[in-house]
Amino acid sequence: MPQGWEATDMGGKGDTVPEARRSQAERTASMRARLIDAAVDCLNRLGYSATTLSTIAEAAGVSRGGMLHQFPSKVDLMLAVVAYASGADERSHQPPALNDDDDKLAYFMSRTETTWTVLIQEPAMAKLEIMMAARSDKVLAAKLPDMFNSIEQNRRLRMWELAQEIGIEDRDAIEAMVGLHMAAMRGLAMELLVTGDRAQVERSFGLLKSYKAALISGLMAKAQASRASA
Repeated sequence: MPQGWEATDMGGKGDTVPEARRSQAERTASMRARLIDAAVDCLNRLGYSATTLSTIAEAAGVSRGGMLHQFPSKVDLMLAVVAYASGADERSHQPPALNDDDDKLAYFMSRTETTWTVLIQEPAMAKLEIMMAARSDKVLAAKLPDMFNSIEQNRRLRMWELAQEIGIEDRDAIEAMVGLHMAAMRGLAMELLVTGDRAQVERSFGLLKSYKAALISGLMAKAQASRASA
């Protein structure tokens, strides 16, 4: 190993990087990212109950003390996983620069497919494990709702902003649609996990998209009629 280079974590399992060139903030961010990735992997392989701080530390190749310095409790780490999984979802909703009305409509309609693709990936499935665990983990149950509600409120707001771009005026309908879609897609993701029957799940998802198309068409027509009579 060249002089001045060393493993960043315990046991030599970390990437070997020029330690002197990395700031403390960078080392901390790298450690946290490894722990979150390991937690996602453990949650998907083992489930919530069997995912312990020890199993996560081992999977990440990090000492237990190093992990506890970043995440003092399992719930702290689980909330970081939720934030990470939701962050991936947030990034999937960042709109490109759209000027044409047809492009705006196509982008709005594509959000359902994009969100579904995210929801069946490992980070989102780990998030589902954590959501279900809140039924029996009192500490998690006390802390998760505020984070979850904030994430979903931001999701509804983003979709309402996009809906206005295509001329829709009924905010309540859009927010109800977002709530229904998220609940339905999470349920379908769970069904896929349990049954492995992708064909059946995809048929159900196709029906969900057709409902959205009919709803949006009606809301756009309603808004156009309202503007015409004003």
